[in-house]
Amino acid sequence: MHKKDKGFYIDFDDYAVYCEQIIRDGSTASPTLVFLHDSWGCVEMWGDFPDKISRLFGLNALVYDRRGYGKSSPFAIVRRDEFYLHNEAHELIKILDVLKLKDIIIYGHSDGATIALLTASLYPGRVRGLILEGAHSFIEDSGKAAVLATRERAKATSLLVSLEKYHGNKTEELFRLWHETWLSDYFSHWSIVPLLKQIICPVLAFQGEQDEFGTLAQLEVLKTEIKTEVTVCEIQEAAHTPRKEAEESTMRLISDWFRHTFGASLS
Repeated sequence: MHKKDKGFYIDFDDYAVYCEQIIRDGSTASPTLVFLHDSWGCVEMWGDFPDKISRLFGLNALVYDRRGYGKSSPFAIVRRDEFYLHNEAHELIKILDVLKLKDIIIYGHSDGATIALLTASLYPGRVRGLILEGAHSFIEDSGKAAVLATRERAKATSLLVSLEKYHGNKTEELFRLWHETWLSDYFSHWSIVPLLKQIICPVLAFQGEQDEFGTLAQLEVLKTEIKTEVTVCEIQEAAHTPRKEAEESTMRLISDWFRHTFGASLS
């Protein structure tokens, strides 16, 4: 492990993962908030949102760049297979073990929300709660159409140039891996629905009513398959990133859920 910029790197055998922590309480009794970014995201692209949620809950937080993103090492793969997101759940546990964090609440966006679901499915004893923004558990034709439209739009706009600010020379590769995976034939039957029944923690899941990457079926399947308390919400006047597009209503939803679910104490 070594320091860099505001954060630090965790060094594994042949790659490094960039992390930042928000420390509000020296106690280890309460869980740590962990933020998992989307397919184009990174620590820097969260902005001050992790700090806002950390302050709201009074909890410490961890934010990191998955491999291939932000300040972390480049990808070592040329194609995502159907277990890529499962492997990222295992990777999260490796990072938590290095930092000796045993008890977490995960906030995940898009792919990060799917990784959150997988982590809670595969390691139920490690996850106290899930906050999911635009999660996907199975492939939808409308979602594939949105990915295709985004790929084509990127050819005529400055989308990739804007992402280079955060990902540098990793940008084209992360964008390619994203759209090739979701549009591929081999990924067309991908689903994590059978694993959802293994989740034992409370869940808040929400998405924008104009989310082009997922229909209401993505929320409904969580309600149906997860056997613990699940709160779902479609947020008006928002698309795939409600925390930005409808910040006030999103923050109110999260705050109300947290207070109802955990009360005044998390110890």
